[in-house]
Amino acid sequence: MHDRIREHTRESINKRIDRQTLGAVADSIGSTDEISIRLRELDREWHVDRALMLNFAVLGGLSGGMAMRNLARRGRIGGWGLFFWVQVGFLAYHAVRGWCPPLPVFRRLGFRSANEIGAEREVLHEALKHAST
Repeated sequence: MHDRIREHTRESINKRIDRQTLGAVADSIGSTDEISIRLRELDREWHVDRALMLNFAVLGGLSGGMAMRNLARRGRIGGWGLFFWVQVGFLAYHAVRGWCPPLPVFRRLGFRSANEIGAEREVLHEALKHAST
């Protein structure tokens, strides 16, 4: 499956995330209850795009507010305005290309792509289907 997030992530980080995912699946396969618990956890897990959007919203709101404060006080937006527009550029680039400068940080923190979470969900649904037959 094509995954722009994985394509723009260092292989060592992808492998670490894959190992953690395989471990979570192995831990869940024991019983239908454990699989159901894991599926509920996956429903609450934030994928990397969601985390990035929150990051951009918080930093964009802060930098936009500070730029407006500078505009009101000094008559110019200053460095905060530049910071705001750089973030908007990063957001646009991520939307088009699937990469932005904060992405490697979020991946190192363990945030997975929506495709990675979906793949784990599919494996668990199949295991649940086989366990109940």
